[in-house]
Amino acid sequence: MTEMKLLVVGANGGLGRQVVTHSLEHGHQVTVLVRRGAGQEETPGVRIVEGAVGDDLAAVRRAVDGQDAIVSALGNPLWLKARTGSAVMARATAHLVAAMHLHQVRRIAMPLAWGSGDSRQHTAWPLKALTRLLIRRDYQDFDTAEAILAASGLDFTIAYFGSLTDQPASRAWSAHPGIKTPSPLAISRSDLAQCLLDAVESPSPTADRLSVSGAPKG
Repeated sequence: MTEMKLLVVGANGGLGRQVVTHSLEHGHQVTVLVRRGAGQEETPGVRIVEGAVGDDLAAVRRAVDGQDAIVSALGNPLWLKARTGSAVMARATAHLVAAMHLHQVRRIAMPLAWGSGDSRQHTAWPLKALTRLLIRRDYQDFDTAEAILAASGLDFTIAYFGSLTDQPASRAWSAHPGIKTPSPLAISRSDLAQCLLDAVESPSPTADRLSVSGAPKG
């Protein structure tokens, strides 16, 4: 495995922490872009850049400079659950794409909730109704983020997932090139983090979109 310089965005979240852990285990040089450096646990070998990815383009440019690839572990605090927080995915993606073009960084992997973007046409009607009504704001933001990435001309991988758990890592998860309903829908944050890292470690993208299924029960 070739050592990479890897930027992880959203590293303070549960998924982001798993991406950082896996990246260090693989021997990569890791930079994290976080809103407040004080919220990031000090980890040997991790460079911290402070800045809000959706609001501070200058910080994003500093973080992207010199990287080989980027893994975004960002997500919106769903309005349905928290009823607080702003939608950040589209703004963040636009800033990352702009900085990547500036510094000639080609590879990026990003997770998106199943039912957003191009996966919506493959979802069952109850989920379609939910994403168009109760959590419309968030899914519109996801849709815009995907559209920005799809039009970027970059080597991108979008990983569609169902729901996230804190179960331990498993070797039984799977990633299907293209768009199909993940089965099982639930996947551990550790396994999704490994999927995203696998995507950017590949010399060339195996697919621009993946449907990621969790480990089968039992």
